[in-house]
Amino acid sequence: MKKLIQILSLSILSFFFFVSCKSTPSVDTNQNSSVLISQQSVAKSENEISIMTYNVENLFDTQHDEGTEDFSYLPLKDKNQKKVQDYCKSVKNNFYRKQCFEFDWSDEALEAKMRNLNHVIRFTDQGRGPDNIMLTEVENLRVLKQFVNGPLSDLGYKTVVLIEGPDLRGIDPAFISKFPQVGKEKLHLIPYKDKNPEQLKWAKRSRGILEVVVKAPNGKNITFLTAHFPSQSNPTEWRAQAIDFAKNLMLKYQKQGRAVVFGGDLNIIASEEETHGYFKNQMTQAGQVSHLVGCKHCVGSYNYKGTWSFLDILVFSNNLKTVGFELIPDSIQIVKTSMNTDTQGSPKRFDSIEKSGAADHFPLYARIKYF
Repeated sequence: MKKLIQILSLSILSFFFFVSCKSTPSVDTNQNSSVLISQQSVAKSENEISIMTYNVENLFDTQHDEGTEDFSYLPLKDKNQKKVQDYCKSVKNNFYRKQCFEFDWSDEALEAKMRNLNHVIRFTDQGRGPDNIMLTEVENLRVLKQFVNGPLSDLGYKTVVLIEGPDLRGIDPAFISKFPQVGKEKLHLIPYKDKNPEQLKWAKRSRGILEVVVKAPNGKNITFLTAHFPSQSNPTEWRAQAIDFAKNLMLKYQKQGRAVVFGGDLNIIASEEETHGYFKNQMTQAGQVSHLVGCKHCVGSYNYKGTWSFLDILVFSNNLKTVGFELIPDSIQIVKTSMNTDTQGSPKRFDSIEKSGAADHFPLYARIKYF
């Protein structure tokens, strides 16, 4: 009897040991849970270059820029001005009208948001942050430099670029890198077409594609193209035109022997991709699309009402190997940290009252080898 009890005890212990081992992986790969990725999965090795694309969601400074509708992102103390009040009264959406009148975008709020974004960025590459970051939703060069020279000041970002575009909200794509810049940056405005003259006017106010060339440690140049395509409130056809323009630009540069990394927030939701195949059929002609070649357990970078989409992508030109580089597909990861992930496993937006969260998108991270 005593021996039987010992055998049963060992069996029970073995069962619980087996279950605990099976249920606690060293690296969580289920984005539907609240478990975070490990830092080891987003850390580079020797002869590797790291890249991140990150929609930082409304990184505004606390000043008004003439010609833009940035009135919601001003300190409450500055919102009693007539031009601010008049604009806020004109906002038709109840939520955004209330935000325009009451949201306090103070220096303290901005500093807290930058600290939180900094936390997410430093989660990668053993606390040193990626070599190159493609940013979207940055208001201007002033706030970008404030971010780089403030929380990120010890990380070595020497190339800091933003070109003001025609977006009425005042947000633009931006790019920062630890590598030296080669030549002058460019902003490619997409030549949209629309039969409706009123709609065409708004299409032409869409954000362009920011081009920056940097010199990698192997002495070879990499062309970075950072984009933020029209939102889902705009016609699908605009995003189709933007995809076609980006694809052709990548192909043109590849014919010139240039290594190209294209990325950003393309605002293409899962159902739109399923219908039109913008990534699968179009962008794959120009390069390797991040979530199609890697990030196998990722479900998306953005969650809207329970539906995941890869709004944020990276595309690596098909000629990388011929010009001294090679994509590492297994390095492609969605960056989920305690700072930017809510209890449901979705991106945690910045809360200016609680000073918590970071942005409504997860950043996407990848590495390439150089030789």
